[in-house]
Amino acid sequence: MRKKTDSKIKNVIKKTVLVFLTLGIIGVLFLGIINICMINNNKSDVFSLEAFEQSEVSSDHYDAVIVLGCAVWDSGPSPMLADRLRTAASVFKTGCADYILVTGDSLDPEKYDETGAMAAFLIDEGINESDIVCDPLGLSTYESMMRAVKEFNISSAVVVTTGFHVSRSVYDSHMFGIESVGVEAINSGYVIKPYNYCREFIARGKDFVFTIIKPGY
Repeated sequence: MRKKTDSKIKNVIKKTVLVFLTLGIIGVLFLGIINICMINNNKSDVFSLEAFEQSEVSSDHYDAVIVLGCAVWDSGPSPMLADRLRTAASVFKTGCADYILVTGDSLDPEKYDETGAMAAFLIDEGINESDIVCDPLGLSTYESMMRAVKEFNISSAVVVTTGFHVSRSVYDSHMFGIESVGVEAINSGYVIKPYNYCREFIARGKDFVFTIIKPGY
């Protein structure tokens, strides 16, 4: 009797594991499809800095250049963020936009101030302080694009961020009705870690759902 009970328990465990494995595989495949579609559908709207400067889109007029934040160190913007800001400064100097919107986490600026560090860096790059607007509550890509519309009334933009991140950023902006193109930030030599790609793979799936249901909008 005990052997039959043990056998039943083992079968239940096997079936449960199989169900979770199947769901996991389906989830990864679903994320993969979303990633492929998000990248491919926005290819024509994504440029390198050089390609943007040589393209007709640089002669169009946009409400803003939107720079998405990332890590700030004690010494200032991380290398990845510094390259985003250098690229944004170059884009803005083409005269294509009214101002630069820096968006990031400055929820508690006394402890951590992304947008303050970003603005200071841009000023060092020759951008006038009056041409910089800060969004201290751009805590994610989704929130940054939502707030660009909701709080800053942006309807057109050049979105500047790191290469692995630009497709999702442009996708999110389009889903909020922003007419935008993306410019991949230059890379001054830092290494993008596998963690960044894995995180982005999952984040594309999250934003696919969020831009449909639009929480907080």
